Amino acid sequence: MATQDRAFADRSPGVRAAIANNFDGDVQLYLAFASSCFEQFAHDLSSGDAVCDAGDLRALRLLAHDLKSALVMLGHDAPFAVAHKLEREAAAGDLSSARASWQVLRVELSRLQSP
Repeated sequence: MATQDRAFADRSPGVRAAIANNFDGDVQLYLAFASSCFEQFAHDLSSGDAVCDAGDLRALRLLAHDLKSALVMLGHDAPFAVAHKLEREAAAGDLSSARASWQVLRVELSRLQSP
């Protein structure tokens, strides 16, 4: 089995689907995109904490939308679902629920960054 094929087979079903559908099966292209996303996630974590603490639902909604886009491209279904929920809660003006969802999403993003 070629190295790229093995790297593809070792991934979760959501990630394999993302590689196949969003990156034309190119594992290296996926990894390059994922690397840039993970770098951005570090900034997003601190931004999310700040806007959450400030109660800025508009900024939290925009952050959730951006994260949702990246997470779906990467094939990370569970964190995508949390980001989608957060976006809806922020749009509805539900600060309490949005803060709780941010904490869940924060854990998911941190987990993705861990080796």
